Amino acid sequence: MKQLFRIATNRFTLDWHRVRESDHAVLAQSMPVMGRLRLVPHDDGLLWRDLMMRSGVPDALAADASDPNGPPLYEQTEYQIYLRGANDGDRVELRHRDPVITRALNSQENGRVVHGSVNFRGQIGRSLFSIYVNGNRTLDFEVEVFPTKIDYESDYQDIVADVQSILTNLAYEYLRSTHQMGKLSSDRPPSKLEWLVLIEQIIDELDVAMNHIAQRPSRGLVRRERTTRLERIRRVDSRVRSQVRRGQGKGSLVRLGGISVREQIVERPAELTLDTMEHRWLRNQLVDVQRTLGQIASIYDSEAELSSRRRQTSDGITRLKIRVSRLLNLEPIREADGNPPMGFASLQLVSAPGYREAYRLLMFLKMGLRLEGDLIQLAVKDLEVLYEYWTYLTVVRIIQDEHGPPQNLDALFRVRSSGLSVQLKQGETQQVAFSTGKHRTIRVKYNPQFSDQDKTLIPQKPDILIRFEQDGWPIIQLVADAKYRIDATDKYRQQFKSFGPPADAINVLHRYRDAILELDQTASDVPGLQRSVVQAAALFPMNLTPDADFRDSRLWQSLERLGVGAIPVLPSNTAFLKGWLLSAVRQGGWSMADRAIANSADVRSRDWRVAGSEAVLIGTLRSPGTQEHLDWVVSERLYYHPYAKTQPRQHHVKQVAIYTPASLGNPGIRLVADVRSFDFVERSEITTPWPARRNEMMVLYRLSPIRPMDRDIEFTAQDYMPPQGRWTTRLGLERARSVSEVALETEPEWRLLEWLLATKKPFSIRLDSARIQDAENPKGRAWFHFESGDKVRFDGMNGFLWRPAEGNGGYFSLKDLIQHQGTWS
Repeated sequence: MKQLFRIATNRFTLDWHRVRESDHAVLAQSMPVMGRLRLVPHDDGLLWRDLMMRSGVPDALAADASDPNGPPLYEQTEYQIYLRGANDGDRVELRHRDPVITRALNSQENGRVVHGSVNFRGQIGRSLFSIYVNGNRTLDFEVEVFPTKIDYESDYQDIVADVQSILTNLAYEYLRSTHQMGKLSSDRPPSKLEWLVLIEQIIDELDVAMNHIAQRPSRGLVRRERTTRLERIRRVDSRVRSQVRRGQGKGSLVRLGGISVREQIVERPAELTLDTMEHRWLRNQLVDVQRTLGQIASIYDSEAELSSRRRQTSDGITRLKIRVSRLLNLEPIREADGNPPMGFASLQLVSAPGYREAYRLLMFLKMGLRLEGDLIQLAVKDLEVLYEYWTYLTVVRIIQDEHGPPQNLDALFRVRSSGLSVQLKQGETQQVAFSTGKHRTIRVKYNPQFSDQDKTLIPQKPDILIRFEQDGWPIIQLVADAKYRIDATDKYRQQFKSFGPPADAINVLHRYRDAILELDQTASDVPGLQRSVVQAAALFPMNLTPDADFRDSRLWQSLERLGVGAIPVLPSNTAFLKGWLLSAVRQGGWSMADRAIANSADVRSRDWRVAGSEAVLIGTLRSPGTQEHLDWVVSERLYYHPYAKTQPRQHHVKQVAIYTPASLGNPGIRLVADVRSFDFVERSEITTPWPARRNEMMVLYRLSPIRPMDRDIEFTAQDYMPPQGRWTTRLGLERARSVSEVALETEPEWRLLEWLLATKKPFSIRLDSARIQDAENPKGRAWFHFESGDKVRFDGMNGFLWRPAEGNGGYFSLKDLIQHQGTWS
């Protein structure tokens, strides 16, 4: 545990420690930073002691309260705090605007000691704490929290600026442990969040200005008609003269200087009043403030339970409403009645003491905010949220630079509000689409959720999805997950040859790749669910240049090899992300499909389906002279077979396998060759060391070099090999373990065989004679016989033909057939 600073006074002592030693700024690759420790005393009797210290600051300056330098604090770091009152009986408190940051602090010894941990998590910027002694605010101290993985002055500011460029509110939160300094902006009206930040910032100054007005109000003159006795009239104006001449007024006539005048006439004397246009304007503005506060408060009034932050926000709004109500009850504002003219302004309102300050502050509430400058304190979203927003915007911009503006640019600006918080809208509606040609569209989606129960068991929600839609191809997708976490341990670097996101973040990408499924509508047969994600990358904040050794890391190389990897991305380093995206954007369906990691079972299944369509001839050898015949076949690479008009397979033979009888050792099928060509010739035209028995039409196959089978097919006691050979398919030849299994020529037959073997059902195989096969509807000729006397044969499009030992059978699919198998054994 390392001590970072100590504040020692005659009222209290505060010690601030870092729990674990580490070089926090090593990943940011920035210049060494100087932290902040600004001290603001609120007690005139506060004295500094010699025990003051600040890590990294010379001892001579550590005790100087006017020096704002201090040790830097970092995100995602645990700090230990110990605050103790200097005198027995003193109660001390450590307060912060954000209740979350102080919730791990405990009070002991009747309030004399406060201790516990503080962790700023992903919040970056300045943070203000207040120390109270016996309920009185004694000292404020401000620290500054720096990022550990990115450069504070460049990358962090660029991320905030990019997010602000889409919508300023995306970067803000109302209540956080840290803040950045900002300024006013007149280019747009404020949101409720910005408005609340502003009213909170100006309320103290507004209070002072309005109290000054109440103490020294500027009154106006007003003339009101009233009936007055003649002797009380002090000023004779034209209106009074006119009434005298015309004999108007009330009461009896009296003589006055030879003129008859009524005893009472109407006059309009000038009177001082507080009901001025300036006061009316101020009242209207304060009423608007109170109304807006009420609208914001209603957001929280509707919630039954509030988190500590939302409760603190609600309480703060209530306090603001009380203060504004008090301002509305000040005499000049209370006396104002009515509305000022539209667009009212006066020299007094913009220049008189008190008025000009109130006018300026209330006008601030009509302006927006920007995260630059040094006027307003703004709470910013956690860095991991900002990084996620920024990576999404960066992906969109890279594709936009390649293909022009998206078709629905407004979708990029869709947001949702939760109280005073504004976030990018998530899900299917938050997407931008780019047209890359007449038949191809690229969509970039933010936080889409895959929750269709027919497609996934557990909902999946990647950060960014890049979706490629092209005619003739199924949906192809890339996943990018923003991970503002880095594993910088030596073990990790040795394993992956680079720093990068934690292993659990990589595992999530494997899950996305396998769990995100799409219904393939392009399939020629029944559409089915298929994996659509060909590559998934974790985007992490690290400043690695393209010429660095990251290209040699497993994180980068595994993207192409395994389809899962990681990419460093920061405002100063987007080259790797751009290269990865453009390599996909500039490719078509074939090249994108090459990126997909094939499932071994799918590949084998497709291969066996193809194998089930390729005819194979199981050739036999003449007897006697078996060895001589075999030697001739091997040396001449020829094999002939009687031509049969009823067997069209002879025209489509892909391979010839050789059955060796018992006379050559163990009987079985051990040799095979590919057919290169064939001819129809008479037997007399084929030159062999043995004479022809009869002259007939033959099919002469020219073969590739004879080679041993990958696996011998043994002859068992139950097997039978006809003298003229046997027909099968490459599927039957490659999968068969015995000669009888060679006759299983179709995929459904092999599916049934696998199920029987897996469930250990006793059976035997018996064959019908070879028949003409319909290429569009191949049928099996192998009967599966069971101990019960039942038997089953695959009958093409009809399904499986089931013939029970007793009663009538029928046709079944394999699934239904399995359900009816209870009587087979």
